[in-house]
Parts: sequence; C-alpha cells; structure tokens
Amino acid sequence: MEREDASPWYRQFWPWFIIALPASAVVAGLFTVWLSMQTGDSLVVHSSDGMNIVTERNLAAEQEALRLGLTAMIDIQVETGAVAVTIRSELDTELPSALQLRLRHATMASRDVDVPIFQAMPNTAGDKVWVGHFKTSPAGRYQLILSSDDSWRLSAEWSGQPQLQLQHDGN
Repeated sequence: MEREDASPWYRQFWPWFIIALPASAVVAGLFTVWLSMQTGDSLVVHSSDGMNIVTERNLAAEQEALRLGLTAMIDIQVETGAVAVTIRSELDTELPSALQLRLRHATMASRDVDVPIFQAMPNTAGDKVWVGHFKTSPAGRYQLILSSDDSWRLSAEWSGQPQLQLQHDGN
C-alpha cells in the first residue's frame, strides 16, 4: 500500500533544518576568513631594523633616563587638549627645547597620537615647563611615552587622568 498524500523530501521542514546547521557553520567560517583578511594585525610592530634592535634601543633610552634621574609631571586637559610637562633631573643636565609625547593604543595603531612638546617659560618654582596640544583628545587607555630624540625615554600607562607622573623605577 502506497500513500499518495506524501510530499517529496525537498518540501519537508526537517531535511532543510538539518542541512542548514552545517551550512551556517560554513558561512560563518567564510565570513571570519573574509573579516581577518580585511583588518591588519596592529599588535605587531614592524621595523626595518628588527624587533630586537627596537627593544634594545628602548631599554637603553630608559636606562639613560634612570642614569639622569629624570622625573616628569604631565598635566593633560582632555577637554581643551592642552598638555604641560614639567621635568626634573637629579643631575645638572641640559634638557632639549623640544620633546616628543607619544600615546600608543594597546590594540589599534590607528588610534596612536604623537604630540610635539616645546619649551615654554619656567613655572613659579623655577622648573622648566614644556607645552603642547592635542589635535583631538584621545579617550581610552594608552601607553604614554615622553622622549628626547630617543636619547632618553620615560613611560607610563594613561587612562584619562588629568595628571600623571613619569619616573623610571630601575626595574
């Protein structure tokens, strides 16, 4: 005996449901591959000198800041973008008239910010003060690096606080 009211398999719900499960995994996998090809890996720093040489230069610059006994107080007005840097040295060191302030985002290189800092008038305590200005104020968490032509370097983590002290602890 044969049933005549049965529809063909391709008109049933369950075969298409069972086929849809692995098909959706294949589509999601292809989308993931496409997405990974569209975005770069900004966590890797590329250098023509090689990664080890860059790390050695940074270490040498931090050791120089430690040798000079440098400490810096950075005041950042996020609303206006104004930056003021006060530097003190344990040794009688001639500090340059221009510094470089770099804010490096941990995961997105497109959010990195470089701010040139120029020497201004001394403050009321007689300390030298450098000033600069952000074009657009950054938001979020950054590695803040203050340097002088890579001869010395101080760094700290900045996450929006208005005042930050940079000093090398010798570790």
